Order: sequence, then structure tokens, then C-alpha cells
Amino acid sequence: MKRQNKKIRLRQLLLLFSMIFSIVVMAQQVEVRGVVTSSEDNQPLIGVSVIEKGTRNGVITNLDGNFSITVKSQDAVLQFSMVGMQMQEIKVGTQKQLKVVLNTDAVLLDQIVVTGYTTEKKAEITGAVSVVKLSDVSSIPTGNIMSTLQGRLPGVNITTDGQPGGTSTAATIRGVTTINNSAPLYVIDGVQTRANIATLLNANDVESIQVLKDAASASIYGTQAANGVIIITTKKSGKVKGTRVNVDGQITTQQYHTNIPLLNAQQWGDVYWKAYQNDGVQPSHDQYGNGDTPVIPEFIDIDKTMPAGDTNWADQVYQRALLQNYNISVATAADNSSSLFSFNFFDQDGLIKYTNFQRFNIRLNNTYSILKNRVRLGENLNVSNWSEVLKPGGIEELTIAQHPLIPVYDINGGYAGPTQGLGDKPNPVRLLDQQKDNRLSQWRIFGNVFLEIEPVKNFVLKSNFGLNYRNEFLSNFEPRWSEGSSRVVDKNKLYVKSSYDREWIWSNTAAYSFSIDKSNVSLFAGMEAKETIYEFMDAQRDDYLVESLDYRYLSAGEGTQTNGGLKDRTTLVSYFGKLNYAYNDRYLFSATIRNDASSRFGANNNSAYFPAVSAGWRVTEEDFMKGIDVLSDLKIRASWGQNGNDQMDNEATYTKYLFNLTTAGYDLAGINQGTIYNGIIKQRSGNPDIKWEVTTQTNVGVDLAMLKNRLTLTLDYYIKKTDDMLIDRPYIAVIGEGGYMSYNGASLKNNGIEGTVTWRDVVNKDFSYEVSFTGTAYKNVITDLPEDIYYTWGGGNGIDKSIVGQPLGSWMGYKTNGIYKTDDELNDGISQPGKGIGRIRYVDLNNDSIINDKDRTWLGTDLPKFVGGLNVAVNYKSFDFSMFWNGIVRKAWNNSKFYTDFFQLWTGNHGTALLNAFDPVTNPDSNIPALTAVNTNEENRTSEYFIEDGSYVKLKNIQIGYSVPKKVSEKLGASSIRFYLQGQDLLTITKYTGADPEGLGYPYPLPRTFTFGFNFNF
Repeated sequence: MKRQNKKIRLRQLLLLFSMIFSIVVMAQQVEVRGVVTSSEDNQPLIGVSVIEKGTRNGVITNLDGNFSITVKSQDAVLQFSMVGMQMQEIKVGTQKQLKVVLNTDAVLLDQIVVTGYTTEKKAEITGAVSVVKLSDVSSIPTGNIMSTLQGRLPGVNITTDGQPGGTSTAATIRGVTTINNSAPLYVIDGVQTRANIATLLNANDVESIQVLKDAASASIYGTQAANGVIIITTKKSGKVKGTRVNVDGQITTQQYHTNIPLLNAQQWGDVYWKAYQNDGVQPSHDQYGNGDTPVIPEFIDIDKTMPAGDTNWADQVYQRALLQNYNISVATAADNSSSLFSFNFFDQDGLIKYTNFQRFNIRLNNTYSILKNRVRLGENLNVSNWSEVLKPGGIEELTIAQHPLIPVYDINGGYAGPTQGLGDKPNPVRLLDQQKDNRLSQWRIFGNVFLEIEPVKNFVLKSNFGLNYRNEFLSNFEPRWSEGSSRVVDKNKLYVKSSYDREWIWSNTAAYSFSIDKSNVSLFAGMEAKETIYEFMDAQRDDYLVESLDYRYLSAGEGTQTNGGLKDRTTLVSYFGKLNYAYNDRYLFSATIRNDASSRFGANNNSAYFPAVSAGWRVTEEDFMKGIDVLSDLKIRASWGQNGNDQMDNEATYTKYLFNLTTAGYDLAGINQGTIYNGIIKQRSGNPDIKWEVTTQTNVGVDLAMLKNRLTLTLDYYIKKTDDMLIDRPYIAVIGEGGYMSYNGASLKNNGIEGTVTWRDVVNKDFSYEVSFTGTAYKNVITDLPEDIYYTWGGGNGIDKSIVGQPLGSWMGYKTNGIYKTDDELNDGISQPGKGIGRIRYVDLNNDSIINDKDRTWLGTDLPKFVGGLNVAVNYKSFDFSMFWNGIVRKAWNNSKFYTDFFQLWTGNHGTALLNAFDPVTNPDSNIPALTAVNTNEENRTSEYFIEDGSYVKLKNIQIGYSVPKKVSEKLGASSIRFYLQGQDLLTITKYTGADPEGLGYPYPLPRTFTFGFNFNF
């Protein structure tokens, strides 16, 4: 009994000891919860490994980026890691709730980059490839995602204007490569196109963008790659099982802000009076009278139907405008399939009244796998419909030129128009009203289907068929109209055009990769067939009794009918192969060869080969670099290769004839007797020996990462030469009809340096930031021309000055030396017809004391000398902030000076700069020529006076956002909620005196915008 009692006490004692020990252990253990997000977009990260350092205790984050883990003590350290992100360690301490922000590992060696038909590890890329950071541009309101990349990519120059939908946006890669089509090749989910992607791609659907800039990286696309390649991959569902819903929207206001200050009606009269007084003539004007001062009349027409106005035509043409952009996407994933559906509605009113771009986009991306993922198939399909209301041609310039004395309407409610002494420009409001009901609508089907088979590991066979189909309908009606009583058009007409273009491309490829000891080898080969067809039919009819919209159809007219139609077809067949070799992750080599055969060339030169080679040395993998901790990665690379170009007339090899009654009619019965029969004229002469335009490019580059990847640098130098350029030679009249013929002749060269430097750092769990600068500098020069056009082509003077040695698009004209301001300056011994006090002073370059054509010289070009961009991004707790500056260094031809600085060149309106024109008594320091009514000095000639410093720096985008705390968003049924405010084109720093240094000439003005946006994830 005593022994039994002792056993009971012993058990009780052991139990008590165990309980105490457990309590102590439990007191030391700590449960930690938290959420892991990305520093780029503040979105939750799925599948992040959360490991207690030094143990096997770990969890991964769920669909919402949340985790919960129990660690041994407060001294435990948690490691957060994920492919593509920098690992972060956090000591637990007293923290029970963590908010962890992971930064992108910009130089992660295993990062996969799309480089053509295949993908490659970033560490093994030896060509010049730029990757777009989409988080910087995904929320910028635009119909064309390319417009958001302006200044953000080294070597890529984006030009855009304010045209609704971004349909005027264009890109060039490493300068102008050809005088023909310099647009790059776009490859969207494997489907190639040169079409404007504003009409076929919703920016919210884009997953990644890669730009292949040198010949080695782009040569796999052969003849289509001379201008570079932009590869766009759309979003897929991903591998995380379940369903995710994303909803986001933007509402944007747009403001016109690039107007040129113009004279009002009274100022115009004052300037007119001063100009004639300077000429020693008593002022007299049909509208302002002939007194000592100008007097604005009550009416400007004899019939007294148009009262004198003081019209600000910019106010009549431009407006505040609204842009709306809404997206919804649903992504699902299962074991053997994934699907993504998205819908986008984009609606942008233009700054010019009535103009509009409206687009609907539907995308469906599906992938399936069977036989244990040995067979994979799927499709990427985009269907879009868009409609446009276009502006009247040239209305931007007309807004500047129209006289302010002309009112918008006459007293009867009709359109007012020009009358005696006020020029002959049409009423801009009439043009807008006539254009607003015209219809332009289009459909596009764009996508691909693919099948991948992997019979053995790392050996992949793939077949991909892509389709790009577009259908267009245009209806343009010109009604009867009148302006005042003197301008009447009593014949109306309807023009209708229906067209389609269809492009299919079928590629079949095989890829195999293997390793032998320290060697990694990748082999790739394939063939491709492509056909492009364009066909249109158009018709016109006159005399419509009823002009309402319901009757604007061809059958409703009663007058003359005309019609026409053409079809165009091109084909391309290609074979290509590529070898990638890496030894010990240290020495890299790549070689590509492609053969293209194009229907644009005759049998003599139908096909051509385009080779490329590249090599790289990862210096930091060498043994002698192992102890240098300051360097995270250093790679030196070089490449050489050739690309082709066949962008010319599809029928350049053929002699073309045209039926024409006007220029080739035959009066077979005698002069003015009987019927005149249609004849045939020779339109152009064929050249069966024409061959490929070839661009050869050499590139040397370096990729550098330092200080644990916080500082990264990419730098490239390139030389890009184009030979045998496809041109149409000018011909002398004695050759007669059919003188135009395509030749291989001109050559040009681009060479430049480009780079990106980035500093990014995660200061703590609440604060991270990134600063990135991108810069590109290049020089363009024409290097050769055929002998017979050596001095005439491209602006040469035809005698002794050729564009060879000058940039493409150079100006030839007169150098200037200010204006004559004193009698001493005027008595310089130079014979210059029309010279006088206040007149432009031209430079006697050949020292013969006469100003004439022999003094013309090359004045430069508006091609950019430098393009740069600065991006700053900051994340603090739930707030994010970013701003982007971009700029250009270049000369600019300011042709608006024709209106703003010279009264004598035009009878319409002028800029207020004339109020500050030179006067030897009242304004002797001005450099604007003195007012005059006669152009005796020929100051409209091409000269340095029209050339300005067109450089600028713009605050292109600024944004602040707020992400709702997880606790709040989850209560609302969402995994994340974000709101943001954004502004674009807010500030411009420039010396340029025109409307906007970004868009020279008279483009559709860029708006200043303010955006409210939201993003919900469920």
C-alpha cells in the first residue's frame, strides 16, 4: 500500500514537472502572423516561403499573402524568400503582426526573359534586351501602352500626341534605320504584326514587355527585325489554384494647355498699322478703315450679316474632355488547366471637339495539359471593336491661322466666313460640325492557338498558328455648306469605304536542352510561313436631296457614282535555327541563322540569309572575384549580326500600267470626234534585280549589380549600319511616263550609347524606395548615295552639297546673325536684297559679298541627340508615391514662327510676339524682326531663324496611392483594395517658343490630365 502510494506520488510529481515544463516552453514560443506584399505594386505575394532561420519550421503565404507561424522564441529570425524577389530577414522580437515588403531582385540569375520564340535565363542573355517594369506604367490612362514607355527604355524613342486612343503613337529602336517603314515588329503571344497596338491590345492585359534591340537578340526574326522587336506577353491565370477576380477603373479629365498666345481683333489692327507705318505708307484696310488708328467695324461684310468678332478660335475648337477606362478579369486555375477572361471598355473624348475613340476588348487565354504535362495546348484570343470620330485635317494649324475679327456665326445663325482683307481660311467650327457624324468603325480578331509536345524531358515540339484579322467601314459625308454670302458649296457627296486585312502566320519549332558536366547547351530550330492580304472597295455618290443621318447611304443619292477597289498580297517563308552554349555559368555563346524568302522580291534575289553571333563573360563567376562582396554580378557581352528589311512597294519588281481616261485617252475617230477611249499609261518600271535592304549591327555591353543588388547598371554601345536601302529615285522629265523605279542605293549609320542605372533599397518593413535613370544618346548619318542622285536626294542643293555625311531629314538653308539694328551693321558690304534696319541678317558663307543660293548650308536636324527619363518610386506603409520625368535634347524647326513672328507672310492671325517686335526707338533690344507689310527680305526662306533649342524636361507623370488595410478590405469581401490619384503632363521646362516641344509642327495637342483610379481584387 505504501509502495503504491509512492508510485502515485511519483506520477503526480512527474505530471506536475511536465506541466511546468510545458508552461515554460509555451511561454517561450511565439505565434507570429502577417502579410507579405510586393514593393512594386503593394499587392499580396502568394507562395512566399516563411522559414524560421536555422530550422525546418516554415510555412508559405496563402492567396491573400497572409501567413501564420509559431517560432521558438522572441530571438527567432524569419526568412522570407520567393523566386524573383530579394530575400529578407526579420527578427521576431515582440512583434506579433508583421507587414513584410519584398523587393524585386532585378538581377536574379534565374529570371526568365522572353527573347523570341523561346525564353532564356537573364544571366545567360548575351544580346541587348530591355525588360519593361509594368508596375511603373500599368495605371497610366492610355489607349496605347507604348505611349507610357516614353523615356523609360534605353534606345527606344516613343513619339505620341493627344489623338484619342493613342492611335498616333509610334516607336523607333536605336534610331531611324531606314527611309521606309521604321516601325518595329510587335510579337504578341507569338503573333507578329506591325499594326498599331492601340486597336488590338488592352494595356491591362499585358503581363510583360521585352525589347530586342541588337541584331543578335532580334535576328531570329530575320527580315522583319531590322527595326528591332517588341515582344508582348499577355496575362495568364497562373498556377495557384482557385478563382481570382480583379476590377479596376479610371476616370480622367483632360485639359488643353499648349496654346500659342494670339492677337485679338484690336491688337491685330494695331500691328497692321505699325507695319505700314514702318514701311512709310499710310495704313488703310478694308475692315479697319484708313484713319490714324485702326477701328473695328460693326460688320465685316457688305450685306451686314456678319458682325465683327473678337474670336478666340482655340476656345471654339478645343474643350475639356473625359477619359474612362474600366477593366474586369476573372482568372481560374486547376491541376491541368488555367483560364483568364477579361473585358475592357475604353472611352476617350478628344481635346478637339467631337473627336472620340471608343473601344471594347474581350480576351480569353486558356491552357491545358494532359499526359502528365507532356502535352500542352491552348489559345490566346483577343476580340476588339472600336469606333472613331476623326478631326478635320489640319484644324490644329487652322486654329492658329484664322483671323480673330471673323465671328463664328452670322446674324442668321449660319456660319460666318472670311471676307475682304481677312484671309481665305475656312470656318473651323463648320468643319467640326460637318465631321462629327461621320463614321469609322472597325473589328479586329487577334490571337493564336498552340500545341506543345514534350516526348522526352527537355525536348519540346511546338506548333503555333496566329491570326490577325481587321475589318473596317468608313462613311464620310460632305454636306452642302455656306460661309457668309460669298462662299457657297451647293453639291454634297458621300464617300464610303469597306476594307479588310488578314494576316496568318504558322510556325513549327523544336527545342532541346541538355547538360554535359559544366556545359549547358540549348538547340532551337523551326520554320515559318506567313501571308498578308489587304483588300478594299470604295464608292462615292453626289447630290443628296436629304442630308439627315438616316439617308447617308449610296442608294439615297441621285448624282454621279464612282467606285474602285484593289487587293494586295504578300507572303514570307522562313527557316531558322539557334544555338546557346554556357560553360560553368561563366562563358556564354549564342549563334543564330535565318533564311527568309519574300514575295516582294523577284526570282533573282528572292531569299537571303541573316546570321548573328554573340558572346558573354560573367566575370563575377571567376575564382578571383569570389572575395569581392561589393559586386553582386558583372557580365560583359558583345554581339554582331544582320537583319533584313523588305518594307517597300509589294510590286516593285513589276512594271505597272494603269487605265486612265484623263492622261491616256485616245480620240481614235479624230480630233473631238466620236468616243474617247480609255488608254493605258505606264505607272512605274519594274526592277527584277532589287534585293534586300540589310542592317548590320555590332553591340558591346555590360550588366553590373553592386551592394547586394541595390545598385544596378546596364550599358550598351552600338554601331548600326543599313546598306542597299530601298529607294525610289527621282527622275528627269525626258524619261517620260513610268520613270519611277525602285533601287537599292542609299546607306546610313546610327551609332550610340544607352544605359539604365537603378538604386533600390528596402529601409525597413514600412519604407522602401527606388530611383532609376535611363539615357540614350545617338548619332545618325547618311553614308552613301548613288552617283546620279548624290547631290539631289534628301535636300541636297543639286550642285556641290550632298546629304551624305549629314543626318537623315537635315535642313538646308541660310545661317543667320541676328537682325540689322544699326546703320553701322547695315553698311557691312554685303549685297542682300531687301536688307534694312530690323530685317534678318543672313551670313555670307562663301565670302563673295552676295547673299544667294550659294550661301545655303546644312543647318541640322530635329532627330534627338539625347533621350532620358527619371523615375522615382516610394512605398511607406499603405501609401505609395511615384513620379516620372522625361526629356529630350535636340534642335527643333519651329514653323509656327511663320504666324507668330512675321506679319508680312500671312493675312490671317499672328502671335502676340509681334507686339514685342524690334523698333529702333521703342524696342531696340528685341530680336524679333521689325514689323513690315512686305516681304522684300524673303524672310520665309529656310534659315536658322526658324530653328530653336527644342530640348525639354517634362514632369510626365505623378501618382499617389493608398492600399486599404487587409482587415478592412477583407471585411468588404476583397483581398486587396487600392485607390490612387494621378496627373500627367503637369510641367514643361523648355526654351522652345512653339506650342509643345514634344510634338513639333501642328500635331494633335497633348492633354494635361488628372485621374482618379481604383483597383479591387477578390
